[in-house]
Amino acid sequence: MDRFTLCLEDGLLEKLDSIVSERGYPSRSQAMADFIRRAIVKREFKDGSSCIAAISIIYETGKKSPVTELEKILECNMKKLCSMQTVFIKKGFAMLVITAMGLPEELQALSDSLRAVKGVAHGSFSIVSSISKSENIL
Repeated sequence: MDRFTLCLEDGLLEKLDSIVSERGYPSRSQAMADFIRRAIVKREFKDGSSCIAAISIIYETGKKSPVTELEKILECNMKKLCSMQTVFIKKGFAMLVITAMGLPEELQALSDSLRAVKGVAHGSFSIVSSISKSENIL
């Protein structure tokens, strides 16, 4: 484990402690490590490294269901898909959660195309981690 000293301007430590408490980090160190990992993922996202991402969409069910259109998009991107789960959240709506691997721009495009389907009420896209040769992820 590496150690370093961090100097913060007045008032910033109090704000950090508030975030640590709100998010349930066991320590400042754990929070800082998480912040650094997130920054690394963002940088690698820009570098075009392969990554694993989560795509979530909420869509209408019933007569106006966009399932057929969603299935067409997913079938065209089958090689990128790791897993999918559908949860019926309330009458008339379901949530589809997708885990996918590939290049960031391809996964972003997949997410955008799914969210653009008529009948999709909400969507989110999150790169969880880069998958580089130097890491032992997957």
